[in-house]
Amino acid sequence: MAVLESGPRGGGRGGSASHSRAWLWLTVPITVLVVAAAGGELLFDVFRGDSPYLIAQAVGQDLVTLLVALPALVVGAALAYRGSDRARLVWLGVLVYLVYTYVIYAFHIRFNPLFLVYVALLGFSLYALIGGLATTDFEGIKARYARERPAKAAGTFLLAVSVLFYFVWLGEVIPALFSGNVPQSIADNGTPTNGVHVLDMAWILPSLAITGVWLRRKRAVAYALAGALLTFLPLLALAIVVMVFAMALYGQAASVAPAAIFGLLAVASSWMLVRYMRGMKAG
Repeated sequence: MAVLESGPRGGGRGGSASHSRAWLWLTVPITVLVVAAAGGELLFDVFRGDSPYLIAQAVGQDLVTLLVALPALVVGAALAYRGSDRARLVWLGVLVYLVYTYVIYAFHIRFNPLFLVYVALLGFSLYALIGGLATTDFEGIKARYARERPAKAAGTFLLAVSVLFYFVWLGEVIPALFSGNVPQSIADNGTPTNGVHVLDMAWILPSLAITGVWLRRKRAVAYALAGALLTFLPLLALAIVVMVFAMALYGQAASVAPAAIFGLLAVASSWMLVRYMRGMKAG
């Protein structure tokens, strides 16, 4: 937790410190809902009618959400409440992960007893993310960067990840469009579309690219967005690695290649996150 030490209490952009901290209180209902959703799915048979392939992935995702993302969210909120800008960026990054995760759960998991929990989690996480960003002091965060090299490196990294995964996903989608078939991942999941393709190509990958460009151009908002996205990436990559192992345990076809690729991404993005946070002046 060395990179999350408390910093000065700065007010949010266009608001007071109390307004900036107010959104952190949404961490409380989000925590309760995550425990109910992820814990309930792991303990009870709620995935009724979903494909075994999708169920195995959900189990792996729930483990990472409960054991890694949730503690990071709670610790990040607690330290951000004390004034740490670094912790605030981590908190925002975990919220990106939760919004991403529960969009997929709300739309792709078949209706089950936890449906309203998924909807509530999506709502609380989305508004906490919007409110948290709206009250973040972007200029203050930029001013705390004493070293530009970590920021430039982070910008290049985010751009590279965006381009790489556009090639990967389009390489799966475009041949399927020309052949008149559906991508294998959709057939395996038993869903109408692949939610990962949608969220990545419509939201996450453009965000990575825009943030990377803005960071290299030293735009204030990018310094906060980069910290959040660099927190999101290792969480998502770790979840995919655990999903692959869960699929193998559940007797589903699982390739070592995705686990290796996303394992490398988890390590690289974690290292980049630590380096990026250390580039900020300690308050």
